[in-house]
Amino acid sequence: MKLLLISDSHSFDLSNICFKEYDYVFHAGDYGKSISCLEKNNIYFVKGNCDLIGENSKVIECFGKRILLIHGDAQNVKYGLDRLIYKAMECKVDYCFFGHTHTPTFFQAENIVFINPGAFPSYVILTQDNIGFYHKGSKEIKEVKW
Repeated sequence: MKLLLISDSHSFDLSNICFKEYDYVFHAGDYGKSISCLEKNNIYFVKGNCDLIGENSKVIECFGKRILLIHGDAQNVKYGLDRLIYKAMECKVDYCFFGHTHTPTFFQAENIVFINPGAFPSYVILTQDNIGFYHKGSKEIKEVKW
């Protein structure tokens, strides 16, 4: 299992990413001009507050787990995470991938794992054993065992 999670790429060009090396790729909104790249590569994405196309949130089944993919602006995640936690609980998910704050975040609440990769070029790679937080394709900035 190898998943890539990105968010808030805004004006960055995502076409140089080798999406084929991942089982699933998720973009948590504010994709900017990269909509055609996301659609062409069958990437799961939601729209952020700067986007025009896409769903506000979606629940995806992945390796037997339920994932809520959401940007987080409608839940005011910059001012607190309670509304996001309630939304994830309402959707009965195991994981919640979100963005909007531009700050890499990992926490658990109500038996749900919440992950925000921060603003691209920060990103997260999830494997069976680890959640790795990276910046600009270089050194890992945080690794979490799950």
